[in-house]
Amino acid sequence: MVVEKAKVNPSIYDPQHFYPKFLTMVLRFILRGRVRPGTSQILIYTDTLPMAQKKQAKAVQIAIKASCQHEQPQIPFHVLNHRRESNAWLQVADYCCWSICRKWEHANADAYDRLKVRLAAAEIDPMSRGNGKAYY
Repeated sequence: MVVEKAKVNPSIYDPQHFYPKFLTMVLRFILRGRVRPGTSQILIYTDTLPMAQKKQAKAVQIAIKASCQHEQPQIPFHVLNHRRESNAWLQVADYCCWSICRKWEHANADAYDRLKVRLAAAEIDPMSRGNGKAYY
């Protein structure tokens, strides 16, 4: 999912609104039709959330869990925040994001083209549904 921050309405730019809104879009895509039968739990790893207070980060985790529970109500979820350096899967996700960033911001699709065969779908641009207004 590609989110152009300049096109995000300032009313949802606060991390307590921004992260649940866009992360739950990604999770909906992943969880619909891709959870194997017999799955006993789902672990969601994120990089450290950029919150000044733990209370704010907890609110984001609760919103994420609520959204996920809506998609897969029979399976318990755990949301874990780690520095990406400490989790190999977060490093893989970071590389994928970097390759997409290079494609979108620099018109350089070399790394993206190497990953494309492994992607479940092309990236989604939720901002394309708006009016195209840039706020900054």
